[in-house]
Amino acid sequence: MKKISRTSSGFTLIEMIVVMLILSALAVTAYARISQIDTQARLAALQAFKANVLAVATMAKGVCMSDPQCDGNQNAPSAVIEGNTIYFSHGYPVGWLGNADGAGTLSKLVDAGKFSVQAALSDTNHATYTLQGARDSNHCKLEYTITTGSANASGLNVTIDSSGC
Repeated sequence: MKKISRTSSGFTLIEMIVVMLILSALAVTAYARISQIDTQARLAALQAFKANVLAVATMAKGVCMSDPQCDGNQNAPSAVIEGNTIYFSHGYPVGWLGNADGAGTLSKLVDAGKFSVQAALSDTNHATYTLQGARDSNHCKLEYTITTGSANASGLNVTIDSSGC
């Protein structure tokens, strides 16, 4: 007669606890990384929008410099860019003119995507864009400012506030 041996092929309680501890540690690490993805995405969108605004404003300034209608001696310096009449202040596209559709302003040249201009915070030499869906839209924004001073000291300042993204 053959002897039948019974060997157990399961896991011990200790092995199960060790596996659960390892899986828990991995889950905590993954959660910590995933929980910051949305903030990092909003920050990346803000930085990309800043680069876009700077590039568009600089290119528009080049168009303005080559257009006689954009001469600083004109009453309302302007140039036609992509079929839009764009107004300029100190060589840069104006921030906001108070019109609802942004006609004649930087907004007609920039693909704002998820950003919207805050008309109440904007004027000719200034525009404030906020990111839709930010935790705190007052602190997840881009400020476009044309600095005015003497003819030689005018320039463009584009800053971002990412503390509320």
